Amino acid sequence: MSKKQAVSAQIAAVVTEPAAEISPIEQTVNAFEYAAWHFGSAFARWRRDCLGAMPTNALGGTEASILHVLHLNGTPKGLSDVARLLHRDDLANLQYGLKKLLSLGFIEKASNGASRRNTTYVPTEPGRAIVDAYLQHRRDTLVRLVGSMSGTQDALQQATSILHVMTGLYDQASTILSSQIGDTLGLRP
Repeated sequence: MSKKQAVSAQIAAVVTEPAAEISPIEQTVNAFEYAAWHFGSAFARWRRDCLGAMPTNALGGTEASILHVLHLNGTPKGLSDVARLLHRDDLANLQYGLKKLLSLGFIEKASNGASRRNTTYVPTEPGRAIVDAYLQHRRDTLVRLVGSMSGTQDALQQATSILHVMTGLYDQASTILSSQIGDTLGLRP
């Protein structure tokens, strides 16, 4: 069985677990995770297709995310700001994305710090044009669709709050699990 087939089988097992064998809260968590997988895939598809409609197709998801974060509030941001705002800890990938955006001329250094971590970046005019085009596509399609449904704004605000809380719970659960794995493997004193 291939790795992809094994993962598909695991997902199918989660989705088809008999409801009588798991608690109501576990059923709710299962349903949330399944919806999160669907949402994540749909959001990734949206970003890919929206980026595909941009004047340049040189950006991948990471670079587009970095460019959007650097565009936020019109203030220069460094690597640690980008990592925090994107909730990512893969600094090497973010550094690569920053280098790519610099080489494409979509961002520029706003300050040279004593180290790479202290250097801040801002979008250039072409970089701002890409973000503005993305935002216009989003306004013309997604925001219009969301706006056509009554009560959606309040529901999205509540969902946003819940997603932030769940992000914290997943982070905490991951930390707990990592420490337990370390204990099990004898890596912790």
